[in-house]
Amino acid sequence: MANTSNKKPQANAKAAAAKNHKNQAPTGAKKGTPAKKSNPWSSAIPYVMVVFALILAICFITVRLLGMDDGAGIVGYAIQFFFCGLFGGAAFLLPVAFGFIGVRLISFHIRWKPKDRDPDSDRFEDFLKVKRRVTLQIVMCALAIFLISVIIAVISNYDSFDIADMWYDAGEDLVGGGIIGGSVGYLMLEGFKPVISMIILTILLVVVVVFMIGLTPDYIIEKIQENREARRVERERLAAQLAEEEEKRRLEEKKHAARLAAAAAAKKPQVPEKPQVPERQTNMSPEEIEDFSEGAFAPDEPFENVQHVEPEPYIGPSEEFAANVASNQHKAEPTPAKADGEAVKDFGGDESFENTEYTALDDFIRNAGLRSEEDEEPKAAQAEENGEDDFEMSEIATDELLSNMAAILPDEGEPEEIEEPLLPYVFPPIDLLEMNRDQTETDYTEELQGNARKLVETLRSFKVGVQEITYSRGPTITRYELKPSAGVKVRSIANLVDDIALSLATSGVRIEAPIPNKPAVGIEVPNRNRATVYLRDLIDNPKFKEAKSRLTSCLGMDVGGNPIYFDIAKMPHLLIAGATGMGKSVCINSVIVSLLYKAKPEEVKLILIDPKKVEFNIYKDIPHLYAPIISDPKKAAGALASAVAEMERRFELIEEVGVRDITTYNAVTENDPDKEHMTHMVIIIDELADLMMTAADEVETSICRLAQKARAAGIHIIIGTQRPSVDVITGLIKANIPSRIACTVASQVDSRTIIDIAGAEKLIGRGDMLFAPVGAAKPMRVQGSFVSEAEVENVVSFIKENNNKAKYNSEFINRIEEEAAKCGMGKKGAGADMAAMDDDIEGGDVKFREAVKLAIEQGKISTSLMQRRLGVGYGRAAKIIDTMEQMGYVSKPDGNKPRHVLITMDEYMRRVSEGSLGSTEDGE
Repeated sequence: MANTSNKKPQANAKAAAAKNHKNQAPTGAKKGTPAKKSNPWSSAIPYVMVVFALILAICFITVRLLGMDDGAGIVGYAIQFFFCGLFGGAAFLLPVAFGFIGVRLISFHIRWKPKDRDPDSDRFEDFLKVKRRVTLQIVMCALAIFLISVIIAVISNYDSFDIADMWYDAGEDLVGGGIIGGSVGYLMLEGFKPVISMIILTILLVVVVVFMIGLTPDYIIEKIQENREARRVERERLAAQLAEEEEKRRLEEKKHAARLAAAAAAKKPQVPEKPQVPERQTNMSPEEIEDFSEGAFAPDEPFENVQHVEPEPYIGPSEEFAANVASNQHKAEPTPAKADGEAVKDFGGDESFENTEYTALDDFIRNAGLRSEEDEEPKAAQAEENGEDDFEMSEIATDELLSNMAAILPDEGEPEEIEEPLLPYVFPPIDLLEMNRDQTETDYTEELQGNARKLVETLRSFKVGVQEITYSRGPTITRYELKPSAGVKVRSIANLVDDIALSLATSGVRIEAPIPNKPAVGIEVPNRNRATVYLRDLIDNPKFKEAKSRLTSCLGMDVGGNPIYFDIAKMPHLLIAGATGMGKSVCINSVIVSLLYKAKPEEVKLILIDPKKVEFNIYKDIPHLYAPIISDPKKAAGALASAVAEMERRFELIEEVGVRDITTYNAVTENDPDKEHMTHMVIIIDELADLMMTAADEVETSICRLAQKARAAGIHIIIGTQRPSVDVITGLIKANIPSRIACTVASQVDSRTIIDIAGAEKLIGRGDMLFAPVGAAKPMRVQGSFVSEAEVENVVSFIKENNNKAKYNSEFINRIEEEAAKCGMGKKGAGADMAAMDDDIEGGDVKFREAVKLAIEQGKISTSLMQRRLGVGYGRAAKIIDTMEQMGYVSKPDGNKPRHVLITMDEYMRRVSEGSLGSTEDGE
C-alpha cells in the first residue's frame, strides 16, 4: 500500500508539471503536437541515396555510353536495364534526381536540429515551412522524370499498347519511354494526337520544374512581402536620418545668428568720413585737383562752357565708295529736268551703277566728233516722248565708236576658255564599304533538323505523307524542300501554312507549291538569328568583278545564301515597290553604288528624279550625272519627255549607221571621230506616286514610250514607289515594265498589283523581297543587300575628290525647261500657261538667262558687250547687270573695267534645273 501511495502523488506531480509546461508553450507552436524523436535510419537515407546515385551513374556510363555490357557486372547491368525498361531514355536523369534529393535532405538535416523540430521551439513554424517545401521538391522531381518519359514516348509514336515491346525496346535499345512513359504516352496519343499532347506535356513539365526549384506561389508572395518590408524599414531609416540632419542644421543656424547679433551689438558706430574721389587719370595740376576735391566746382553750378560734340560717323569701304560715286555723280547724270519741268528718264537701277562707263563712252563720242553735246538732250527727250524703253546709239555711231576704240585701246582678245583636263576615272576602293561583322561559323544543324522533324510530324498529323525532306539555309530564310508521297495534293500542303507556323512557333512562313523545275514543295521559314547581307561582300565577289556588262548591279542573296546580281540592260526596266521602311530606298541605293563601282562616267550616265528631295541629294554633283538631280514634279515630267526626245535622237544616229542597237552602234563607230559615242543612260525615279499626282498623263505617256522603245537606244528606267495602287502602277506601266521587285506590303491586293501573285504580304521586312525578273516563271525570294547612308557618303566623297567635276548636258537641261513649261497645257490651255509664265520671268527679263550664260562663257560682262551680243539697249543691259549683281553673279563696278563673273557653268546649270536662277533668296 505504501508503494502505491508513493507512486500516485509522483504521477500527479508529473501530470501537473506537464500541464503547466503545456500552458506556457509559445504562441507560434502547435499545441498538442508531440515531439518526434530523431530516427537514425531517417538520417542515413539521404547518404544512401547519394551513393545509389553514384552507382547508377556508373552503370549507365559503363553499359550505355562505353558499350561494356560486362563492365558493370550482372547486378549493374540488371539495375540499368530495370530502370531503362521503366522510364526509357528518362532513366539517364535518375542519378541526377537521386543525387539532388539526397543532397537536399542532407542540407535539411544539417540545418534543422532536433531541438528546432520541437513544437515548443521558436523555429518550429519555419521548420514546418521548409519541410513542406523540401517534400514538394522531391515530389516534383519524381513528376519531372515521369513527364519526360511520357514526352519521349509521344515522340516515339507507339502504334500499339504492347507492354512487353515497351519494356524490351527501352531496356535493350533505349527506344521510347519504357513501361511507365509508354503506357501514358499511348493513351495521350489516342486521346489528343501528337501536337496537343506535346503542348499539354510541355506546359506540365514547365510547371513541375518551376515548383521543383522552389518557386511556389507562397514562396514568391513571401519574398515579395519581405522585400516590401525591407524597403519600408529602409525608408523609415532614411527619413529618421534626414530629420536628424535637419535638426542639426537648425541648431547651427541658431548659433550662427546668435553670434552675429552679439557681434553687431558690440560694434561701435563710426562717423562717416569725407567721401573720397575715385582715382582716375587726368591732365589737371595738383592744385586744380585739390580745388576740385574741396568743392571748387559746386554740383549745382551749370556747365555753361561745355559743348557737346557729335562723333564723326565711320565710313566703311562700301560707304566711302558710295560717297565717292555720289560726289562725282554730276559728271554722269543727264540733264536734271526738261524745259516743261518733267524729270529726265532714269536709265535704270541703282544710283551707284556703272555710270562711269557711260560717261567715258559719251566723252569719247564727243571727242571723236560722232555726236555733239547739243544733240544728246533732244535725242533723249525724243526717246522719252516716243515711249522707248532704252536710249540707244545709232548703228553708224556705234560702229565708228568701236573702230576708233579698237585703234586707241589695246586689243585684249576674246577670253580663252580654259578646259579642265579630263582625268581617268578612279574607282572607289572597297574599303569604303563596311565589312561583314557576322562571319561567325555557327552550327545550325540541330535547329534545322529539329524544324524538319516538326514539319514532318505536323504534316503527318494532317494525313499528309512526306517521302523526303531537305533544307537550305540563307541569311534570313531557310527553305525546307518536301517531296510529298504519291496521291498528296499540293493544295492541301499550301492550305496548312498557319498550322505549320503554329507548330514552328514563328510568323512569316511562306509556301511555294511547287518549286519551279523541282518535284518538291518549298516551305520558307524565317531564321531565329538573321544575318545582314552587306553590299561589300557582293561587290567583292569575283562574279561581280568578272561581269562584262557595265550595268551589272547587286541585289542580295537568295534563300540558299547565293549572291544575286542582275544586268539592267537585260531587265531592261525595273519596278521596285513596297511599304514604307521595308527596304525600297536601300535597294535603289545598292543599285546606284554598284554602278559607281562598275562603270565610268563616260560609260553610264544617271538621271535621278527625287520628288521627296531627300533621297538622292547625297549623290549631288557626281560625274555620272547627265543632269542635276531633279526634285520639282513638273520638271521631272519634263525630264522624262526630254529623255523621249533623246531616245528619238539616238535612233536617228543608229539609223544612219544601219545597225539595230546602241551596242552595235558603238562597236561600228568606235574609230570614227565624226560619230558620237553614246553612253548608256539609267533613269531612276524614287517616288512615282508624287509624279502621278502632279502630271499623270505626261508621266505615264513618257514612261510607256521609254519602256517600249528605249532599250535599243541604251536608256533604262528604274521606278520606285511606296504606294502600289492601280492609279500609280497603271496597266500600261505594268505591261511595259516586265521586271519587278516587291518588298513587304500590307495586303494581297498590293502584292498582286506589283508581281501579279500573292506572297509579298508574308515577307518579314528589312530588305526581304520577291524578285521577278523578265522571263521568270515565279518570283524568287531574296534578302536585299544593305548599304548605310554613311557608306554612300564615303563613296560619293571619294569620287568627287579624285575625279572630274560633273559636266551636265546643257541642251538636255534647256529641253527640260521647255517641256516643263508645256506640262499641263493640254488641260488648262496655252493662254493660261503663257500668262503664268509672264508672271514669273527669271530676273525680270526674258534675256536674263542668256545674259548670265554669256557672262559665264566670256568670263566678264559689260553693257557694251551685252548690247552687241544680245541686241538690247543700254538701259536694258544696265538693268540686267544690276540684277545679276544683286543675285551675286557678277562683281560690283570698278570704274570703266568690265564686271567679273562669280558663278560657274555647273552652278548655272544647277540653278536652271532647279528653277532658282532668278530667285533673289537663292542668289544671296
